[in-house]
Amino acid sequence: MRYLIEHETVLEYPNAIREHHIELRLAPRSDQFHLIHSCVIETEPEAILVGYTDYFGNRVDYFSVIPPHTRLVTRMRAEVETVRENPYDFTPVAPVEQMEWLADVMRREPRIHDFVLHRSSVTPPVAKLAEALSGILPRFDREQPVMHSLSELMAWIPTVMEYRSGSTGVHADLAATVRHGGGVCQDFAHLFITIARSWGVPARYVMGYLDPGICAGDEQLATHAWAEALVPGGGWIGFDATHALLANDHYIAVAVGRDSYDAAPQRGSFKGDPSGELPTVTVTVQEQ
Repeated sequence: MRYLIEHETVLEYPNAIREHHIELRLAPRSDQFHLIHSCVIETEPEAILVGYTDYFGNRVDYFSVIPPHTRLVTRMRAEVETVRENPYDFTPVAPVEQMEWLADVMRREPRIHDFVLHRSSVTPPVAKLAEALSGILPRFDREQPVMHSLSELMAWIPTVMEYRSGSTGVHADLAATVRHGGGVCQDFAHLFITIARSWGVPARYVMGYLDPGICAGDEQLATHAWAEALVPGGGWIGFDATHALLANDHYIAVAVGRDSYDAAPQRGSFKGDPSGELPTVTVTVQEQ
């Protein structure tokens, strides 16, 4: 699939701020499943962008606006082709060899341990979730394929948490969200990640864009969040618990991380009065 993506974020402040430093993670990932044909990022006020690759392999565009200003606009326009049509297109590892396969990958790539060991308020120790859910958690059966257990986990999540647009913030406390019984795509991804890690399966957070044809009726088109798990024989495979779908060529990944804090599309700091309106974000995704 080939998509044209346009993403605009507007920040407005009642009083002038200064020395504004911004990091953007907006450009689609360039990897074996994403072919980037073009990507342009502009800012208003105009600024010089400097790019680098972060610890997790994400493209980051950094800039500063030093003079006083009351408005900041960032715009990204990209054309990208996605080529992962079938997430099941791999040779699975026999169940008896799966955990050794994962251990071997982590020995060769120690950074992957971050996606098993990391804990935060959005991906807490699983005991906190067990308390919030009265001990009802899905079971990991080592005698069946990991892919099967992860698919069952994805199907289980909507039975304990309902999708409610705008009900939580991006970095909401997961245990509190589970007790509340409803959340947004970030919460669905964090719940999947937390439980998969408790099984010893590396899992990471993905922020990106989604074909609008998949969006639910009350779901506004913006950046989307899902999880990826390291599947023996298949590598990183995406699980979108919000829609109960495996990520295929209708998904455009932008940034990955241990949780939503690592993959925020825009973050920064400045000097001045922090009061102001919430960002206005406009996203369009068009199939070419």
